[in-house]
Amino acid sequence: MNLSFFIAKRYLFSKKNRNAINIISGISVAVVAVATAALIIIVSFLNGFDNLIKQNINIYSPDILITPVKGKTFSIESDEFQKIKNLQSVSYFVEVMEENVLLKSNNKQILAVIKGVGKDYIRINRLDSCLIEGELILENKVHNFAVFGIGVSYNLGVSLISQAPVTVWIPDRKKININNPQESFNVLQIIPTGIISVEVNFDERYVLTSINSVRKLTKRDSMIVSSIEIKINKKNEIEETKNKIKNILGNSFLVKDVNEQHSDIYRVVKSEKRATFFILLFIVLIASFSMVASLTMLIIEKFEDIKTLHSMGANKKLINKIFISEGRMIALLGAVIGLIIGFSVTYAQQVFGFIRFPSEGNFIISEYPIQLQLLDFIYTFFAVNIIGFIITLYPVVVMRKKLFRIK
Repeated sequence: MNLSFFIAKRYLFSKKNRNAINIISGISVAVVAVATAALIIIVSFLNGFDNLIKQNINIYSPDILITPVKGKTFSIESDEFQKIKNLQSVSYFVEVMEENVLLKSNNKQILAVIKGVGKDYIRINRLDSCLIEGELILENKVHNFAVFGIGVSYNLGVSLISQAPVTVWIPDRKKININNPQESFNVLQIIPTGIISVEVNFDERYVLTSINSVRKLTKRDSMIVSSIEIKINKKNEIEETKNKIKNILGNSFLVKDVNEQHSDIYRVVKSEKRATFFILLFIVLIASFSMVASLTMLIIEKFEDIKTLHSMGANKKLINKIFISEGRMIALLGAVIGLIIGFSVTYAQQVFGFIRFPSEGNFIISEYPIQLQLLDFIYTFFAVNIIGFIITLYPVVVMRKKLFRIK
């Protein structure tokens, strides 16, 4: 066994004459452990929220989205799109038409986005799990039905019981009447059949209806769309299929998978996690300064031992190593205990969900989400030990120069 490590271990774990040193060393370990555990717990909660956001986004986001590079709409009346439909990996090929509109109901009006979708849209998404009220019905042969985001329905005062129609207004692209401005708009009546809650951006802006209703509203023909949403048979085929579609369509269209569609959201989430990790690491740094007091008092207490070791031939390097090893063991012990505590708390929350949201709130989940990731434990372990090593250097160097004058 390394001599410096052996002596440091004896100092840390053996019974000392002065009980205060034991207490201070124990406090140093406890402080590092608590800070480490807090870091793991908070980062794991962020992982849980990150995973929840991705799950909600995946509910309404297609595996592959095709949009034009220029303009709002395009025609799918071409051989290229027929080739895409015929790809073996393509399960569903859904036509979509989106427009910014004005909604009026119950003397209220708001701006929103109406999203007209093909009949297979409900099949490729898990919107039934987001249904708050009503049914997911978008059309029949007589009426124009629609499903509202919960935020839109609240702002309009939509009632599924009365099924009072909501009026949709959109400017007519071909007709402007200055004398009678109302004739410059296309108007459509839609009947609410359901209310869904997916995520804030969707809930506050979107209304889902059939693509035929939107084409009727905008007076466009049956081959015009604003985007194409594609469902792939197997997740491992998404990247390969995306590249095939890019080769078929060329540079006139943007072809994006789920990560590319929501890259801004994912970037923000990652930045928040990274920033939180470093802020908490700074707290660990502050907490680790308790080791300075512990090592300083230990060095003072062991003054006679240091002189004895020096007279027996121990050089400055060996004496330095003893107290540096002492600090590293405090940091290591604190990190290990903290990781065990952090794992225990996060695992218990993951299994039992004992930390819950207030019962009176309208939340999509009942308990705080949490997710354990091995890399977080690895990064935390090494970061805490590096901080502990750096903090240890200060009392060892300063006390050696000012008190002991070992030459």
